[in-house]
Amino acid sequence: MPKNVGWIGLGNMGSLMAKNLADANFNIKVWNRTLQKAKDSGLPYTNTLEGLVLEQDIIITMLSDAEAVEEIYNRILELKIEDKIFIDMTTVKPDTAKRLAEKLLKKGAHFLEAPVLGSVPLAEKGMLTILVSGDENIFKELQGLFSVLGKEIFYLGDYGIASSLKLINNSVLATFMGALSEAIIIGQKLGIDKQTVIKILENGAGKSAVLESKKEKLLNEDYSTHFSTKLLVKDLRYFSEILDKNCLFSPYFSISNDMYKSTNSNGYSDNDFCSILEILKKFNGLN
Repeated sequence: MPKNVGWIGLGNMGSLMAKNLADANFNIKVWNRTLQKAKDSGLPYTNTLEGLVLEQDIIITMLSDAEAVEEIYNRILELKIEDKIFIDMTTVKPDTAKRLAEKLLKKGAHFLEAPVLGSVPLAEKGMLTILVSGDENIFKELQGLFSVLGKEIFYLGDYGIASSLKLINNSVLATFMGALSEAIIIGQKLGIDKQTVIKILENGAGKSAVLESKKEKLLNEDYSTHFSTKLLVKDLRYFSEILDKNCLFSPYFSISNDMYKSTNSNGYSDNDFCSILEILKKFNGLN
């Protein structure tokens, strides 16, 4: 397995994932569109995107959205990239992944689509869930790399499937967090303290990875960012496009999508997505 890895994208998740690969003795170099982030990362870096791509064998991108991915890969496609392996771990639209795959394969490169499930704490521990689509032989070759970043790795076949499942997952994430927050607010309005409501939920119908990971944040109304509202809203927008394109009906999604748009536009865009609790408090007159 090639050990020379180039990492592009040093946000909250990407910086931790890159460090995990460095700690696992991968020969990693990083680059970021805001170059200062690369300089501040503590990892070896290159001054240019082009230098990184030409120097390293495997290039991993972990960016903010599909537009950023398209921008970066349009630059990459101008370079000599034959036999290099590209892995995009950004949450993008399925059509974006398919389009990238077609362009990169035409240039003689390899490509895997590999979005992740999980937030900052799991990224730091190397315990993400990774969804992979693309060439199965390349996937098998890189299982050692993926195992550094994630606890559960799923190979899902052709391009577009991994991104579709990531967006389906995040639609459930949004709906579930909204339902949990609503339950807490209703309990409080009925005179039941928040801690008791959460305790019953975690031993009843609310028992889930979502509640487990967000319990302390909900109790303390701590909205420091593990996964921001604006990124979730972006994912929900992509999922909405899938529904429209395929003429699918999803009433629960429609409600949670509207709620998160409201959360995003009411000052919580950069906060953790569990800040939907604050919007539901306001709607229900709970100050």
